[in-house]
Amino acid sequence: MTAQPMPPCDVLVYGSTSGGVAAAVQAARSGLQVVLACPKHHPGGMTASGLCTMDAVRKSMWGGLVRELVDGIRAHYLSELGPEHPEFALCRDGWHMEPSVAEGWFRALIENETGLRWLPGHQLESVQVEGRRLASARLCSEGGDRTEIRAASFIDGTYEADLAAAAGVGYRVGREGADEYGESLAGIRYIDWRTGEEHLRPESGEPSPAIQAFCARSILTDDPAHRVPIERPADYGLHLPDYLPLLDDFASGRVTGLGHIMPGARLPGGKREVNGHIEALTSANCPGVNWGYPEARPGQRQVLDRFHVEHVAGLVYFLQTHPGVPPRITEAIRPFGLHDEEFADSGHWPWQLYVRQGRRIQGRETVTQHSFTPDPATGRTPAAPMPIALGEHSFDIHPCCDRRFGVGGLMEGVHWYPRKAAGPAQPGQIPYGAMVPLTVDNLLVPVGMSSTHIAMSVLRMEPVWMTTGQVAGLAAAAARQQGVAVADVDARPLPARAGIETDPQVAAAETSAAISPP
Repeated sequence: MTAQPMPPCDVLVYGSTSGGVAAAVQAARSGLQVVLACPKHHPGGMTASGLCTMDAVRKSMWGGLVRELVDGIRAHYLSELGPEHPEFALCRDGWHMEPSVAEGWFRALIENETGLRWLPGHQLESVQVEGRRLASARLCSEGGDRTEIRAASFIDGTYEADLAAAAGVGYRVGREGADEYGESLAGIRYIDWRTGEEHLRPESGEPSPAIQAFCARSILTDDPAHRVPIERPADYGLHLPDYLPLLDDFASGRVTGLGHIMPGARLPGGKREVNGHIEALTSANCPGVNWGYPEARPGQRQVLDRFHVEHVAGLVYFLQTHPGVPPRITEAIRPFGLHDEEFADSGHWPWQLYVRQGRRIQGRETVTQHSFTPDPATGRTPAAPMPIALGEHSFDIHPCCDRRFGVGGLMEGVHWYPRKAAGPAQPGQIPYGAMVPLTVDNLLVPVGMSSTHIAMSVLRMEPVWMTTGQVAGLAAAAARQQGVAVADVDARPLPARAGIETDPQVAAAETSAAISPP
């Protein structure tokens, strides 16, 4: 079928993650004609699909659209609940929110921009590359209609860097070895985060295709007025072998409560979010299942999406019904089901899988562990060329392999530092060149940036991706104004225009925060 051409636009943003939306909105605010296309029907990525928090350690350092979102969420709950309502404190001044509230904010952000056209439910089929420029992208709607979009600049806002990969940009998925960039945390690792002790040292540091686990960040409630019971999944028997070892965990005392399996914060509206436990041998995480996800085709991703959802559904069903589960656990989980106000068009399960890392492009600069490691002599992290944002989280990596690869109760690949502000990762600058592919001049990749696996554990936080996305939108406007490709933009003035902090010393001033692992 011949694709129908749309009128050329200034910018095509593919992917409606928080970074993609931020890029599109900022470009439109800057006077550009923008198309935001995405395979999902919902905007906001994980921020609106179960993450329920803007993961930040030093909250005072964030500006730009991140601050707009946080202030908007706080204003929403202030209006809906009032400051004295007992649930108002659960929004933590706007940093925690129900997925539906976050999605509403992203939708309003998009709808308020007259220069922004949103095309939900559109899958990327192919691209046309002319020399070092991306000329057009062909999209297909769920109804089979094909549209060709030509643009001066392109921005990849997907978690998996799908647009960049289609344009032939080089990338990585797995883990580098420790020797490649001299990263002390890279490669295969068994580290006890409580003590910092490393195990199996002779095998540590080797490269690996294994990446950290994904999970379906689900929303539960024990409110009978809104509770949707979780039924036995169709493929329960497929998942049951993953749950049965929990019986030994209960018997040994390794697992004593639900928080050791399905941690999650309380939210307004009588809701609780479900996360995968970063050290649990069995949790909502599915380590090992996702290694091929970043490069998978859409149909295979849908299969894996469903697998992760059924894993959580089966886990809840197992804990509620299996006779070998201790009664205290069963009684604690029995009242819970899905919440009827969340994810209404996807069976009340999250519509976006928590893709903690996808492809990482080969860019003109590469962010590494060293970018967030202070020099002992100066106490400062290294200066980056043309810094556009800061990464300020800890090295935060969920298990890369399942419990069969555990050693002494340690899951392979885990990095976590409970007192994150005092951990080895400190605020560091992100260079503009990390968004710029080596081989394409008019494409920016603010989510699947050029970085190592270890560095991505800092970069993968939604406030970072919103910020780099916003700068990408500013860069597209600067490129049009200057008549150059985005690769040739002087990005140094851009962050200040949006109130974005790039000085690590400012960020490092807040040192006492500690948050749960995202």
